[in-house]
Amino acid sequence: MIIECARSPGHRITFHLKVCDRILQKSGQDPSFADIALDESKTYRSVLSRDDAAELHKAIGLAAHGVGIGAFVYIRRIFERLIRQRFDEFKAQEGWSDDDFEKRRIVERIELLENHLPPFLVQNSKLYGILSRGIHELDEQQCLSIFEVIRASTVIILDEDKKKKEERTLRENLERAIASYTPKQTDGTN
Repeated sequence: MIIECARSPGHRITFHLKVCDRILQKSGQDPSFADIALDESKTYRSVLSRDDAAELHKAIGLAAHGVGIGAFVYIRRIFERLIRQRFDEFKAQEGWSDDDFEKRRIVERIELLENHLPPFLVQNSKLYGILSRGIHELDEQQCLSIFEVIRASTVIILDEDKKKKEERTLRENLERAIASYTPKQTDGTN
């Protein structure tokens, strides 16, 4: 089965299907889900480090190939680094200590950083628990059954983070422009 994009007929996805005894089974696609995911991970290069972008891509690729637990490992690492980066970014401003931060569980770290993390992550801190449970207790199929929710949640978190950073940069640029503005003096002879 070939599906064409309505805007650009050159954009196609081909699905390889098998029908046997009234059962339809997908056996592959081109481009692969992992190739499509690469474009998604590129979208977040401004908020993800090179390592995190690569790990997001790996997570999506692993899930596409039926490796749910491994996909959870990579997503969890992205969450952990995002939380750590926010702590490092704001600890001096907020007066936080490294020792206090290290003693906290992840949910407590999220609560501490609630004003500096994407709102979706703060409101859904249970996501980290799902990732941890997937790594330690769930089987591949159980991880894969919730992976799309985890992936979509990660995308929302990255979108919120990206928008917040872009807004902060815009505000800083505008504040600098306003602060440095001095009107030209006129000598009264127009």
